[in-house]
Amino acid sequence: MENKLDSVRSCYVFDASSLIELEKRPGGRGLKDMPGYPGSWLVIPSRVAKQINNREAPKETRDWLARGKVADFVSGREAREFMRIRVQERLLEDADTQGIVIAYHRGCTYVVDEGRARTVAESLGVRCINARGFLSEVQPRLL
Repeated sequence: MENKLDSVRSCYVFDASSLIELEKRPGGRGLKDMPGYPGSWLVIPSRVAKQINNREAPKETRDWLARGKVADFVSGREAREFMRIRVQERLLEDADTQGIVIAYHRGCTYVVDEGRARTVAESLGVRCINARGFLSEVQPRLL
């Protein structure tokens, strides 16, 4: 069965707090509700995966992350941009900075709930939405 989102050109980069928000959503099945695994359109930066993939994370979260492919930098431009933002924005965690850089360089939407990360991403022209916004955008495509 073909995933209806395979033909969608959009991609979404997640921060840790957005994934946690989806996992804890009342009445939902957490990440089991996600319409796919980390990969080309559903992007989980490697530093975000490392941040949430620990012993305290629910087994379902660890399993979901293991089924997909996490994203890392694919060019020197991304790595240089990461270092530039990291030096300028010392209050951001490395996982947030990596997510911003990947969203910026790959033309993705950044799914973020944290204010400072959102501000930095938007200053670069990155489109940002929260976890609830992601679900409302993706859900109609699944019907």
